[in-house]
Amino acid sequence: MLDADKIAAGINGDLQDWLAFNLTGAFALPDGLKHVAPFPPAELMQNTTGLTSNSDFASHGCDILKALSSASDKPLREFDAVLDFGVGVGRLARMFKGFRGRYAGVDVDRRHVEWVASALKYVDAYATEPGYTLPFRGACFDCVISVSVFTHMNERDQRFYLGELARVANSGATLLLTVHGERALIRAETEPQIFEMLWVPAESIPQTRAAFSTSGFNFILQQGHLTSSRYEYGITFISSEYIKRVWSDYFDIVRLCPGAIHDFQDVVVLRAR
Repeated sequence: MLDADKIAAGINGDLQDWLAFNLTGAFALPDGLKHVAPFPPAELMQNTTGLTSNSDFASHGCDILKALSSASDKPLREFDAVLDFGVGVGRLARMFKGFRGRYAGVDVDRRHVEWVASALKYVDAYATEPGYTLPFRGACFDCVISVSVFTHMNERDQRFYLGELARVANSGATLLLTVHGERALIRAETEPQIFEMLWVPAESIPQTRAAFSTSGFNFILQQGHLTSSRYEYGITFISSEYIKRVWSDYFDIVRLCPGAIHDFQDVVVLRAR
């Protein structure tokens, strides 16, 4: 039986109850969907995630929220101001329904931002331009989340945005950023379906393995939706040693959670200085 008062608390209620309701209860119970955040149009959903059904979109959001919650030392609902860097069409933001703090989301696709702004009223949504300063003053977020963004950047752009996130994060802020690390590389090497999903040349995987023994970084250029004369889009693999060596220029490295999301993407937990 639906406890509407309990579910109405959203992210502020019991996390396991909220996850379970978004995963199954919302679809199984009469009027269940009215208790969760809206779903984006199928076209936008597919553009950002490759998914086309509301139930799959909800499932991914639940998986991501669960992984991030496990990685964070503090319940996500207890942060005062969260930045969702690469908000897309709200795969994660939907799960923050009921959040009492500030939730800001940025994305370079104006279609995504327009939908989020119109449908998820608790999200401050901003359209940004690749390679440009984020539209926030310094030190204004105590939590920064970025899922499936640093997985597609070249090294120059990663450094730029690490600097930007360091600028907008306040001292002691928690950052939860996802990367393709050792676990993703192993699966690309051993599982044909994973390799096909990545849509990269066959030789790029052994090249990445070799890079993990040297630089620790490999960016494989694709003609993706962000590729332009000033911004490249691709598949990026980063070793844990690279993160310790390079990302420590910007943040304190708290921990690495291998394969935390779908046994594939790692969650890197950072602390702002």
